[in-house]
Amino acid sequence: MTALLVRLGVHPRPGFVRALAASPLVLLVVYLAARGWFYPLWPDTVGAIGHPFTADPIVLGGAWGGPTLVGAWAVHAAIALGVQAVCLALLRLLYRAPERGRLP
Repeated sequence: MTALLVRLGVHPRPGFVRALAASPLVLLVVYLAARGWFYPLWPDTVGAIGHPFTADPIVLGGAWGGPTLVGAWAVHAAIALGVQAVCLALLRLLYRAPERGRLP
C-alpha cells in the first residue's frame, strides 16, 4: 500500500495533526466515489438502469444532467472527478516528500 501511495506522490509521514487534517479529505473522496461514480446504483436511480438513454422525467427530472441516466451519471461523475483531483492535490501537499538535506 505504501508503494502505491508513493507512486501517487503521497509520502506517508507520522503526525496526528496531519492525519486529522487528511481525514475529511479521504472521507470526501470515498463519499464522492459512492455518489458520483456509482450514481446509477443508488435506490432513487436504479429504476432507470434498464433504459439509460431514455428520458425519465419522473426519476431523473430534477437531476443534474438529467432527464437521462447517462447524462445524470456523466455530470455527477465529472463533478466527483474534479473534487477528487483537488482532494488528492491537497493530500499530496500534506504528505509531500521531505526535502533532502534538511533536518526534520
